[in-house]
Amino acid sequence: MKANSFIKVKSLEEAYNLVKESPKNKIVGGGLWLKKGNAACDKLIDLSLLSLDKIEDKGEFISVGAMVSQRELEKSPLIKDIGHGVISKAVSEIMGPAFRELATVGGSVYGKYGFSDLITALLVVKTKLVFYPDAELSLEEYLAKPGFYDGILTHILIKKCHCKTFFKKVKITALDYPIVNIGVHKCEKHTFVVVGSRPGVAAISKEAQKYLEEGGKDFEKAAELAVNELKFGDSISTKADYRKHLAKVYIARGLEEVSK
Repeated sequence: MKANSFIKVKSLEEAYNLVKESPKNKIVGGGLWLKKGNAACDKLIDLSLLSLDKIEDKGEFISVGAMVSQRELEKSPLIKDIGHGVISKAVSEIMGPAFRELATVGGSVYGKYGFSDLITALLVVKTKLVFYPDAELSLEEYLAKPGFYDGILTHILIKKCHCKTFFKKVKITALDYPIVNIGVHKCEKHTFVVVGSRPGVAAISKEAQKYLEEGGKDFEKAAELAVNELKFGDSISTKADYRKHLAKVYIARGLEEVSK
């Protein structure tokens, strides 16, 4: 990837104006995925001077700045306290520590990457995204919208919860992309299943959720409903049928685990 200039902006307004100026102007984030692309950029926009690198307790939510690294997210006591540590566990399985020191939370979420372990974990708990200049969307809403939101992602708001959760990443080697990743959430009236790396971006199974929240107790049936609802595809690493089979097995195991 090539760029004509690199700009460290001094305000969100400056960054937003540059993004609106041309589709060839890009927010750089951690730069790890952007640099792997072949598209030419005019201006790379760096947000590192804007104090978006903090994890803060905001009462009902934990606020995570878009420039927080995956490694900082993984190690944060505030994050480890959410959902029995589901986010910290998921992030700890992304590549190696050196990679996680550079990759930003904002870049990982904004990119809607199908292989993202982080997005799956964030869907397991209630998560909102804050965009400059004036938008706030749930993560589920953002993922459902085509393309990317016309704004700058500044913060990820994660609701505090102590619900039972499960996360499983199936991979060939320790540093591999996931073949599939599974998240399960259970607390009081709500139980739901998230499946990512299908290889599409993570999604919640509405059919499984409806069945479970109406009192369904057959975890195999819930898993069957989920894999039949969500689409699975082939990739370089595996075929759709195998990915679907793995998802079904680990959804059932996850439901059993959070129901203990």
